[in-house]
Amino acid sequence: MTIRALELYCGIGGFTAAAAGTNLRVTGALDQSPSALSAYRNNFPGEAVRQVNLETVTSRELEPFGAAFWWMSPPCQPYTVRGVRRDLNDARAISFIRLMGIVEAMPEGALPSHLALENVAGFGESEARRRLVEILDGRGYGFQETFLCPMDLGVPMRRPRYYLAASRRRLAPYRHSITGEMRPLSRYLDTAYQEKTPEDLTVSSEVLEKFGPGLRILDASDPSAYTTCFTSGYGRSIMHSGSYLHVKGGVRRFSPEEILRLLGFPEGYRFPGGVSLRKKWQLAGNSLSVTAVREILKAFPDVTAVKKTDRPES
Repeated sequence: MTIRALELYCGIGGFTAAAAGTNLRVTGALDQSPSALSAYRNNFPGEAVRQVNLETVTSRELEPFGAAFWWMSPPCQPYTVRGVRRDLNDARAISFIRLMGIVEAMPEGALPSHLALENVAGFGESEARRRLVEILDGRGYGFQETFLCPMDLGVPMRRPRYYLAASRRRLAPYRHSITGEMRPLSRYLDTAYQEKTPEDLTVSSEVLEKFGPGLRILDASDPSAYTTCFTSGYGRSIMHSGSYLHVKGGVRRFSPEEILRLLGFPEGYRFPGGVSLRKKWQLAGNSLSVTAVREILKAFPDVTAVKKTDRPES
């Protein structure tokens, strides 16, 4: 049974990539960023993706997608530990407040069967989280919450996130396939850069002299090497935005394609032509771990069950 899915805050399509091979069919992918939507369309062509202002979206706009599964990755800035953590008082939380209101007010028969959310770890202690689970409980959803990091799944990247899985049907208990073995960082790197580093990835000697002691610079041959979380500011902000690599003759940044590989995007994923390097870093940093999302989807038995028919869920 095919289950129609709605990817809210779709960005460059991390959830859609994770849904491949499941019973989910993304019939709606909504975001406000033209550049993110351009990258989405470049890799997932079709009519699902639309530019929508989620701060003013209405239930009437969402109904035509006929989605029984909603995925949400709302802006993380109101809850990040590096911010002021204004929570629901942050203007960037307006769209999420809007969506929570829609779920709270929807007619019984229009509610999605399943709903899931991803955000920074700080969301787990937020007023937004408290309000969300209150609404879900009131609308008859059972739910599970967990924190998961790609490193738990063998990926050499530290990116801990809060995840919520909610259903009006049945949820399978979380049994993450946590592994003690981490895949080598070298597996995710572009071999073309081993001998010569492009100038736009090279970290200048001036930057190294000023910030070097505070940078996380990795040796790809170290089997225990792992990256810190790449943020949307990578390439613009020197500190606290991601890791760097020791290379022949100096230090370089990770390419956007390497970051996507660490996030679990398919090898054939490509940014559209004309997108600047800095914009690629920003779009990748704003995305999610496809690997972790696939693990979270295991909580929904009818999503990951073997397909029996292509008939859409009513």
